[in-house]
Amino acid sequence: MTERIKNQRGKLPYIILAILSLFSISLIFNDNLWFDEAYTLSLIQHSFSEIIKILKTDMHPPFYFISLKVFCEIFGYSIPITKAFSVLGYIATLSLGLTVIKKHFGRKISTVYMLTVGAIPMSLYFSVQQRSYQWSIFFVTLCFTEALLFLENHGTRHCVIFVITALFAAYNHIYALLAVGVIFIFVNIYAFVKDGKLIKAIIISDIAMTVGYSPWIIPLLYQTEAAADSFWLKGVEPLPVVVFASGIVISTLILAKKENRRLSVIFAITCVLSVQAIGLLVTIFIRPFYIARYSVVISGIFALLVAFGTQHIKEKVKNIICVLLCTLNVACLIGTGIFEYNPSMNNFFNRFDEIASSTDTFLYCDSSFGILSYYYPENTHICTYYEPWFSAFDNVDCVNKKDIVNDIDFDNTVWFVKNELTKTPDYIKDNFILELTDTFKCDFNTFEVYSIRK
Repeated sequence: MTERIKNQRGKLPYIILAILSLFSISLIFNDNLWFDEAYTLSLIQHSFSEIIKILKTDMHPPFYFISLKVFCEIFGYSIPITKAFSVLGYIATLSLGLTVIKKHFGRKISTVYMLTVGAIPMSLYFSVQQRSYQWSIFFVTLCFTEALLFLENHGTRHCVIFVITALFAAYNHIYALLAVGVIFIFVNIYAFVKDGKLIKAIIISDIAMTVGYSPWIIPLLYQTEAAADSFWLKGVEPLPVVVFASGIVISTLILAKKENRRLSVIFAITCVLSVQAIGLLVTIFIRPFYIARYSVVISGIFALLVAFGTQHIKEKVKNIICVLLCTLNVACLIGTGIFEYNPSMNNFFNRFDEIASSTDTFLYCDSSFGILSYYYPENTHICTYYEPWFSAFDNVDCVNKKDIVNDIDFDNTVWFVKNELTKTPDYIKDNFILELTDTFKCDFNTFEVYSIRK
């Protein structure tokens, strides 16, 4: 009987992987997308060299976009395909629980890790985002895991994988770069203070990381300088503060147990809290530059922290935690499914297609141009402001707001589209008569569509 129970529990990680993976796959058939995803889809239509050139004017490293383009060259350019690429990153992140984590830390830690990955709010949401977040999570998590194993076991293979995955993460997202930077700092301090036998390997790793990332250092400096002047964030948002405070509370509860004051837990807490603390401090004292979704890159490390933190608690308490995690998983499955398959956009297109034509002109004063320029590629799209990275959108013309009266052809229907939170600028209100025609919800935003005339 005991052996049968043990066998059933041994199957649990595989069941978790199957359920979460299949549900994530089921979300790729939703074709709603928001501005950042539209940017991704427009960008990968360019050549490899053009992608890198455009990204140098933006805030993104190139690895995700180059990889996605290669993937689409093989399997085709469509929303399900680009979402499937992110799903592969999600499955890979979960699969760490069945491979390296289970092998080195055991089945129980593996199970709690996978349950926590699924229970993290927005985890499934990012699994189908056509953005670099999901693959950043995978590379940062594997980088942390291999760094920990290297510190504990001194294995050369772990050191090599640690450096390689650090480079992949750094070339994937700027906050993934920050995360691996924190990992490297911790590893260096540990080697020099606690374990001198690691110093030679760590110095070589530092050099390899620096040399490997050197091609992107100058573009990164230019990107940072540009972002200091034009990044859209205006101040500290409440959500990242709440997420950071929650991390402190959970870390404190874990450290309250004496057995948890060990390398794996302290390393994980350092990474989870440091990335958020640095982002918040920069936002508060230098320039608003951090929002809650950027912390998702360390969500895999957080899942490991929870798994490590429950290792030495009583079995009954651990079972209660697992039940709670399962409940959160179910809630996330239901909530994400409802959110992703929100019919608002499809209903809008069904209504709007009856009154719109390919000769219509769309006018924008905010980032809503990215969405409708994707769904209506043959129409004329005019934006009244400009950033260098707008060159990703081939079918969008940027004009001086002072010239819009002369640049718009009113022989055809003209639509003005904006986020409901965007105040209609005076140069629109003073020159045109606006009539609200329709609205639609996309991701977390609601957009308004006006018919306009002189």
